[in-house]
Amino acid sequence: MNDKDLAQQAKDFLNQISRLDALINRLLSTVETERSRLTSIGCELKPDKVQTSGPKNSLEITICKIDELERTINDRIDELVDLKNTTMKAIQSLADFDQQNILIARYIDGKKWLDIAFDLNFSISQVYKIHGKALIAFAEKNPNLLS
Repeated sequence: MNDKDLAQQAKDFLNQISRLDALINRLLSTVETERSRLTSIGCELKPDKVQTSGPKNSLEITICKIDELERTINDRIDELVDLKNTTMKAIQSLADFDQQNILIARYIDGKKWLDIAFDLNFSISQVYKIHGKALIAFAEKNPNLLS
């Protein structure tokens, strides 16, 4: 396997954090949408009509849906915490502190490249160069994490 493949495998693993975080945020947004539906559920009385079968209790259905979503969110948050801990330990196994700093800033903290360069007082090209080497070192040091 060449360096490019190793770097891509490391990047794929590390990017799981941001993908899982985005999923959690999407689920949280869905919960908020469902909660807003709770406040908009109304009851319209029509005295001249008789209903023989009872209406579905949309309030109960919505509350159950919210509860199920919140359980899913909690499970995903636990998964994210575990993934971040595993990733942090793997990053800390690298010998180079600049590589550690860049991988943590990018993949754990979700910082943008320019912010990383500014924080570390590096040029953007230095950050990219160190990042490339860090991905290869990460892949070589942690082959058990990569698919």
